[in-house]
Amino acid sequence: MMREMNQPRLSLLGVLVIGAALCVALAGLGSFLTSVYAANNTVHEIRGTVETIDAGDVPPVIVVKGQHGSTEGVIVGAIVQQGATILRGKKRIGLDHIQKGDKVTLKYVKTREGLSVRSLVLHRQ
Repeated sequence: MMREMNQPRLSLLGVLVIGAALCVALAGLGSFLTSVYAANNTVHEIRGTVETIDAGDVPPVIVVKGQHGSTEGVIVGAIVQQGATILRGKKRIGLDHIQKGDKVTLKYVKTREGLSVRSLVLHRQ
């Protein structure tokens, strides 16, 4: 008789353990999907003035201050990964040619590590 009472309890305990494991797995999947959603390939663009840049940093970071609409100022800081396109007009240049105060167009994407430069175009002055 004791044996019959223990079997339903063990089955219930097994169901609870499996249910808890599934909840943890689904919660982990949800946070994974959130990070994947946050890191997408949408290219954003800002046209503005270089606030800071140091080509010697590893990895180099550029900060550009621009305008969003007619009144709202926007500041974007992005990592310049190897392979990013850096141009003056149509000519490729090195990052060391970009200086504070230069007028640029910055195209960037959001990654898990932060914002990453796709292209940087120095406007002729």
